[in-house]
Amino acid sequence: MPVSFVKADSLLALDIGTVNTRASLFDVVDARYRYLGSGEAPSTANAPYHDLSEGVHRAIERLQQTTGRVLLDEDAKLIVPARQDGSGVDLVVSTVSAGAPLKVIVVGLLTDISLESASNLLSTTYAHILEQIHLGDRRTLQDRLNLILQANADLIVVAGGTEGGAERAVMQMLEAVGLACLLSHEERRPYILYVGNSTIQDQVKNALGSLGNLVLSSNIRPTLEIENLEGAKLDLMSAYRQIRNTHLPGFYEVDQISNGGAITPAFGWERVVRMLSKAYDQRKGVMGVDIGAAATIIAAGLGGNSTVGVFPQFGLANPTLRNLEQISITDLSYWLPFDLSPKDITNVLLTKQTYPASLPMNEEELAIELALGRLMLQYSLREMRKRLKDFGGGELPILPPLEPIIAAGSILTRAPCWSQAALLLLDGLQPTRITTLVLDQHHIVASLGAAAAVNPVLAVQAMDFGTLLNLASVIAPLGQARPGTVVLKAKLAYEDGRQEKIEFRYGSLYRIPLPFGQSLQMHLQPLHGFDLGMGGGGIGGKVRLAGSALGVIVDTRGRPLPRIRDARRRQEWLRKNIAVLENR
Repeated sequence: MPVSFVKADSLLALDIGTVNTRASLFDVVDARYRYLGSGEAPSTANAPYHDLSEGVHRAIERLQQTTGRVLLDEDAKLIVPARQDGSGVDLVVSTVSAGAPLKVIVVGLLTDISLESASNLLSTTYAHILEQIHLGDRRTLQDRLNLILQANADLIVVAGGTEGGAERAVMQMLEAVGLACLLSHEERRPYILYVGNSTIQDQVKNALGSLGNLVLSSNIRPTLEIENLEGAKLDLMSAYRQIRNTHLPGFYEVDQISNGGAITPAFGWERVVRMLSKAYDQRKGVMGVDIGAAATIIAAGLGGNSTVGVFPQFGLANPTLRNLEQISITDLSYWLPFDLSPKDITNVLLTKQTYPASLPMNEEELAIELALGRLMLQYSLREMRKRLKDFGGGELPILPPLEPIIAAGSILTRAPCWSQAALLLLDGLQPTRITTLVLDQHHIVASLGAAAAVNPVLAVQAMDFGTLLNLASVIAPLGQARPGTVVLKAKLAYEDGRQEKIEFRYGSLYRIPLPFGQSLQMHLQPLHGFDLGMGGGGIGGKVRLAGSALGVIVDTRGRPLPRIRDARRRQEWLRKNIAVLENR
C-alpha cells in the first residue's frame, strides 16, 4: 500500500462497480480542493467485454463532456501527469468492487477463536467462504486434501495459535494445504494468507513458500482475549489486488495508472469514517453505509478506531451468490404498503438479479426495491452486532450514538424523492438520539478514502464543500411508553425571530421543514426518562441544527421499531410514515 503523501493539484478518482463505472474529477479552486464533476458508464467486467478498461474509458469520455476538461490524448490514453495547458490529471486513484467475490477456504484450530477471527477479517473485503477446516471437523487428511482441490479457491486463509502457542497443531493443519498446492497446476494454485502464530512464520515459509503465493501477516488472535485485524487487513488488501490482477481483465491496467494502489470501496469507506471520527465529537461514532449491487458495506469509527463489514450476500443484485436464498420473503413483505403475492415479489427480485442496472417500472417494483434495501441494512447490521458493541452500543438494533451517518447507493440517490431515501435509512438503521443523515449523492466517499492515502488534504477539503448532501437532522429519543404519550417537548427558535412550541407523542414520525441556508435552535426536554444523549434519561438541552433537504425529522416510533402483526394496520402505518416525510 502506498504510504507517502503526494502533492497534486488535480485528481481523477475511478470507482468501478458491478453495475456502473464512475470517473470523478477533483482540482484546486480558490486555493482549496473541490469536486468538479463525474462521468458514468456501464461497467464492462462481464460479457460481452470482460474488460474493466472499456467502462473506464467511456466514463472518462463522459467526464470530459461534463467538465470540458481534456483528459485523454490523441490515442485515447489518459494524460498523466497534467500538462501545462491544463489537460490531463496529476494523480489517479481507484476503487474496484466489480467481479465475483473471492472464493476462500479458511483453515484454523478452533471455530470460536481462530476461525471466528478469520471470518471477521474476510468480512472486511469481497469474499465468500466456501469451506472451513479445523481441528474438530473430523475430516481425514485425504478428505481435507480433496476438499481443497475440488473447491478451486482463490485464497486460503490460515489462522490459529496465540503468540508462541499451538505450533504443532498449526503445522498439522497446514499439511493438507501444502499437499493441495503441490498437486495443483502452478497457474491454479491459490494465494495463501497466513495470519496465525507469528513465531513459526519461518516454518510456515519453509513448508509453503515454494508451493504457491504465500503472504505472511501478523497474528489476528495474539491472545485468546484479543483480536487484532489491522495489520492483516493491509495484507488481505494486497492479496485481493494480486488475485484481481490475475483473474479480472483490465484490473492490472487500472491498478497501474493508480500507482499500484487500487483498493476496494470498503477499504476507502473505513478510511473516511476513521478520519471523520477523529475530527467530530469524540463521544459519538461515525457510520458509513453503502447499499450496492455487489454488497452492502457498513463502516464505523470512534475516536480514530474503526471497523468495516462487507456483505456480498446482502448486495441488491448478486446472482453469483444467489442471495434470494438469504432473503425472507415474509421479512420483505413486512415493509410493503400493500399486498403482493410471494410469487410476484420473487419475480421482481429475479429480474433485479438478472438485470442489476434496471430501474423500477411501477409503484410495486419501487416498493419492493425499497423494502429490499431495508432488509439489506438490517441483515448486515445483524452480522456486525459484536463489532458495533465495541463502539458504545447496546443490543442491536439499538445503535450507538452516531454523528453523522453517511449513506450511499443508487437505491438512495436515484429514489424518486428524498423522503423515500430517508425513510429507508430510518427503518433500516434505526438511529437513536440526535444525528444527521448525509447522502453521498455523487458516490465519491470511497474514492476520497482512496485519495486520503496519498493526499489527505484533498479528501478533507473536497468533502467540506457541498459534495455530500445534508439529507436530514434526526431526533430519535430512546425509551418506551404507551402510544400517544407525550415523550418530548421542544421550543423552536428560528433565525427570523419566529418561535414555536411543539409536543411529540410516542409512536409517531414528525417532520419540521428547514431549508438549506437556514438554521434552527431547539430547546429539547425529554419526558418519562427518555434519552436524547444529553447526559442521561430525562435530561434535555439546546441544539442548533442546520438546514437540509428534509429539515428535521423527529422519530418517536420507538427502538426497536414496533412489530405490527396485523397486515392492514401495518400497511396503513407505512403509508402514514411516507406521507409525513412528504408533508402530504
